[in-house]
Amino acid sequence: MNDHEFWALVSLVRRDPPATDQAAFAPLEAELGRRGEAEIKQFEDILAQRLYDLDRSELAAVPSAATGLPLSSDSFLYYRGAVVLAGEQAYRSVLEDPEKFRSYTGVGGPEAEFLLYVAQHAYESSTGKEWEHVSPVDYETGSNPAGWS
Repeated sequence: MNDHEFWALVSLVRRDPPATDQAAFAPLEAELGRRGEAEIKQFEDILAQRLYDLDRSELAAVPSAATGLPLSSDSFLYYRGAVVLAGEQAYRSVLEDPEKFRSYTGVGGPEAEFLLYVAQHAYESSTGKEWEHVSPVDYETGSNPAGWS
């Protein structure tokens, strides 16, 4: 799977209405399930890399647009997911200008958590096997040493 295919798959998440529940992710999960084990794992690995790339201290320092409070480790991860859900242009824009991250910290973060489980659900439903895949990079907050130095 290449970058173009990854972003095309991400665009399958329903945004109108906005992705406010797990059902919005069903089209992406179904499409991944049709593609097979290798592509599901590739999707997960690219997703992990995109979240890892956004794991930067200057983004984590941006307060929540909804509350004005600092972001928790979990909420920072979910808001990074919201950036990925917004698409490639949003992702690149935030990497180039960290101030643009604030616009993703108001709504949609908690719901973006579902993105973290799409590959696992697609894999388990399509194969009947337990998900044991571990991506080459860890996307948990603080895992990207270059982003926190």
